[in-house]
Amino acid sequence: MTVYVDPLSFRGWRIRGREVANCHLFTDQVDLSELHALASAIGMHREWFQDARSAPHYDLTPTRRAAALAAGAVAVDFRHAVRIWRARRALLACPGGVGASSSHQSRGAMARAGHGAEETRP
Repeated sequence: MTVYVDPLSFRGWRIRGREVANCHLFTDQVDLSELHALASAIGMHREWFQDARSAPHYDLTPTRRAAALAAGAVAVDFRHAVRIWRARRALLACPGGVGASSSHQSRGAMARAGHGAEETRP
């Protein structure tokens, strides 16, 4: 399983009256245990988890994004993030996809999405 972060961007977040860039911490898997483990390791609280079925994620500030990268998350651009989320949705839609977390299933779905083509590390 891989945990990813997309690029920082300004989406209207305000902390202490000033605009703050943010991004998403997410995974390509149905099983979210590694996502939650990495989030916990960088100080995220479980109640901050955004449980969107198609793209479950944590929102990160720049400091938490840096911590996630240091903890092993992989940086991807926006287009790659969308491909990952679409492949995850396809995996969920497959018969037997819900709850299935075998690397064979996820590798196939991710290969169809072009996984690995644009991974970057800042």
